[in-house]
Amino acid sequence: MPDTMAAAIGHDYLEKLYYFSLKKTGSRTEAEDLAQDIASQALLSLANGSRPDDLGRWIWTIARNRYSRWAKEKKRRSATVLGDEPLAAVADEGATAEEQLLLRENLALLRRELSLLASGYREIVVAYYFDGERIGTIARRLGLPEGTVKRKLHECRTNMREGIEMAREVGVRSFKAENIWFSKSGKDGDDGSPWKLIQRLIPKNILLAAYRNPLSLEELCLELGISMPYMEEEVKLLVDCTLLKEVSKGRFETDFIIVDKDMQREIFQLAEETAVDLSPKLIEMLDKAIPELEQLLEHQWDRGFLLWTLIPMAVDFVALDVQHANGVSDGYTKRPHDGHWDIVGYEEFHSSYSMSSGNNNAVNGPARMSFYKIGGTQDIWDRAGEMSSHEVSVLASIIQTNRKLSALGTVEQEVVRKLADRSFIKLQEDAIIPSFLVLRQEQFVQVKHLADLPIYTQLQEIMDRFYKSVYAVIGRDVPARLNEQLKFVSGQFLYNMRTMGWRHALEQGDITLPDEPKKSTIAMYMMLG
Repeated sequence: MPDTMAAAIGHDYLEKLYYFSLKKTGSRTEAEDLAQDIASQALLSLANGSRPDDLGRWIWTIARNRYSRWAKEKKRRSATVLGDEPLAAVADEGATAEEQLLLRENLALLRRELSLLASGYREIVVAYYFDGERIGTIARRLGLPEGTVKRKLHECRTNMREGIEMAREVGVRSFKAENIWFSKSGKDGDDGSPWKLIQRLIPKNILLAAYRNPLSLEELCLELGISMPYMEEEVKLLVDCTLLKEVSKGRFETDFIIVDKDMQREIFQLAEETAVDLSPKLIEMLDKAIPELEQLLEHQWDRGFLLWTLIPMAVDFVALDVQHANGVSDGYTKRPHDGHWDIVGYEEFHSSYSMSSGNNNAVNGPARMSFYKIGGTQDIWDRAGEMSSHEVSVLASIIQTNRKLSALGTVEQEVVRKLADRSFIKLQEDAIIPSFLVLRQEQFVQVKHLADLPIYTQLQEIMDRFYKSVYAVIGRDVPARLNEQLKFVSGQFLYNMRTMGWRHALEQGDITLPDEPKKSTIAMYMMLG
């Protein structure tokens, strides 16, 4: 009789017990263990003399009892991560208000410590205490010896107990995020790095927290108030992109220079003092060059319109020469994903006006379109916007061949009409007239002849003094391992003289602000050849 019942359990009920267990546990691994436990208990009872009248009812009674024991054990393990003192999710009905408050505090501390566990430990703790996996199962899944799993569980209990007893201080950035802005020169990576990684407050504040201050993942978690799983991912992305560096075992530091508020304030003052000498001489030099340049241009432009573009071009010429004289490299650092770029960070700093400017380029073959970004007011930072490299290519081809609208193909006409709608060109009957300065190779050479004027040397000397002053300001507090970046960073501030030149010209009435900024193409030019 017992043999018959045992055979029936193996033949008729084992599969049913598995699906019963799967429905209860939601895990194939746990279902196999629970089904085996139910069957083993039934066979043990038969071996000890049990003789059930109704085998089916008896089997399912055992199944429900064993599942109940399994569920209680899982709950117990989930609530006793520290091993010695169970922390139930709900206090006993007889618990006092003080006991319930203490329980809630303990649970909050426990969750805090769990959020700080590194991935190698966190995965084991969650699997064992929260998912109810057995040590052998965890070991097989992770490819670890069972002894290693047991050791890590023991270390976690010890470390978490110590952590709960510590008075951990959460950083200010956990509730008061700071901002930082960047200037980058060079070519982005094919994956959009670094810009795509540094537009959110979390990576910005990681980089701020770790500047001149190597931090562990746990310290970064506490500083920003972020759990370890999320911090691990953010840090990995920043390390892979070379914005953050592991400078020692498990400690990370920002891998580029961040210019703080005090430095920017001092440099702002230096820039204003420098501009007093530089800006008038800049306009004087350009006025000497404009008559000859106008003779070479295909379209006539008024002096003010030309100055909007020639001021930043001349500043760039001088700045580049000064950088070369001070050993600043023309190239940029090779980065992952075929990127070649260098970057500077700036703490948020408020001054009476912004000195920032930029120069974005769209290049296609022998044509390059430069779009200067004008600081001081957001209304004229972008103006009419920028053209794509495809639009630059189409328009450059039309200008070089002097074709009329009627001679264009359907695709070219569509591009031209869109550019006209955005104010980059004007359509006068059949003619296509650019709304910005176009320089062919020989005309650009004429602009470069500015360097032959005696006053150009004076501009270089003024700009060189400014460079050396900026270098000294930033160099006072830059991390030693970032000293190689100091020349590049100091050189970036030379381009603030674009803004200073524009401001001087506006104050003197040499240039005027556009009436319709969104349709304006000031400070843009196309280079052909």
